[in-house]
Amino acid sequence: MDAERERENEVLKNALLRSAEGDKQAFSRVYELTAPRLSAIVMSIVCCEETTSDVLQRAYLSIWQNAGKYDAQQANPFTWMLVIMRNRAIDALRARARFHVTEELDEAVEDDGLRPEASARFEQVGRLLTEMIGNLPPNMEAAIMLQVVHGYTCREIGDQLNQSPHTVKSWIRRGLERMRSEMPYATSAAAI
Repeated sequence: MDAERERENEVLKNALLRSAEGDKQAFSRVYELTAPRLSAIVMSIVCCEETTSDVLQRAYLSIWQNAGKYDAQQANPFTWMLVIMRNRAIDALRARARFHVTEELDEAVEDDGLRPEASARFEQVGRLLTEMIGNLPPNMEAAIMLQVVHGYTCREIGDQLNQSPHTVKSWIRRGLERMRSEMPYATSAAAI
């Protein structure tokens, strides 16, 4: 199974590198090799077929335009593409949330949300964690996001990233240790 994964990674890497040179057939191959898995991941984030289609279109365009920036020494090709897809999906969620229309307000509903000061503190911690995760290598970032945000197991993440579950577990552990060591606060409670 690992030999097959290595071969798939090599085929994808070569197709991506040829795409960077403007080879449209190679990019078609990149799409064929990745679209089913990336589509499923994006769908799990945005939960809307129309938005998924839009995210895929925009992300693949970005992959085509930035294929020359792909560095095989930094990450495997699927992980690199997954980070682009995830970022586009999150952008789509944010855009959708900004333009969410409320049909009717009910004045009698109690406000059980966070107080403004608590909300601001949690938002600050969220920005800090997002920045820290973004500073991790792409493979660690993708693995942590898939596990923590989306609840995937190491085996499921390994299947999506073409890696063994042990490698994924190691990425997550090392990424979290790195984040913990770089945390500017002694504890997460101190950040809040």
